Amino acid sequence: MNAEDPDPTSSGHQPIALGMPSGLPANTLLRRVFLPTGDEFELLTVPVAESEGDGITPRGDSQAGFTTTLRDWVGSSTMQPVVVPLYGCLVVQGPGRAAVAGHLEQHAQLELAVIDFAGVESELRDAERRSSVLIDAVEADAAGAAATESHSPDHRAALATRYHEAVAVARRLAMLAPAIHAPPVHPPTLASQLGERLRDRTRLVERHQLATERVELAERVADSCSQRALETAVARKQTGLEWTIVVLLVVQTALLVVDLLARRGTP
Repeated sequence: MNAEDPDPTSSGHQPIALGMPSGLPANTLLRRVFLPTGDEFELLTVPVAESEGDGITPRGDSQAGFTTTLRDWVGSSTMQPVVVPLYGCLVVQGPGRAAVAGHLEQHAQLELAVIDFAGVESELRDAERRSSVLIDAVEADAAGAAATESHSPDHRAALATRYHEAVAVARRLAMLAPAIHAPPVHPPTLASQLGERLRDRTRLVERHQLATERVELAERVADSCSQRALETAVARKQTGLEWTIVVLLVVQTALLVVDLLARRGTP
């Protein structure tokens, strides 16, 4: 290792290793961080030697081939990566991975913006997954609310669990709202503009609104079904108590009748 080469064990960076794209500059670095959700996030930082406008050609390579290399590395089977060219930089963002290409003096701002966005997007994806599970149970809960035979203690416990889950997801979405609906920064910076473009191209605002609507619907349905199940349980107890009182009155009346007949037969 030359004296000028970075230490691969410092600052959480690693040199090119197995699983990284080939044909990139030798000082390309891979950084692994943990997002607020606990997911691991890989950030590939590629220094470039030449740039013109929004085009990047590291070491004279073709722009299209370089972008394809980064897109293939970042891409996943569930979601296509987002490609953002910005002021001589190139950012390719996907779930769990991102690649940043630009001059060394731009890397700090780009990495900060990418990691911040990845944290918000990862939390939103988790909230979307949980909201989908909740919305899938809405129809069954609504159907079960009309069937009094399904209002068992286990059913009421399941409704309470779903209501608590809906409140927890709604709380997370509310905490994400300031970051997702943040107004543009003035004066704009490289990091702020990258964050705005990533939010726009991944449709974070629309996804947040849809997840919020799903959770609100699931919360209302779980609450109303829980209330109906509770009212049914209370009504059953009242009916049982009323029948108990009726039986006691009948027994008491029978005893009085027997007592009166016994007294009449006594000389």
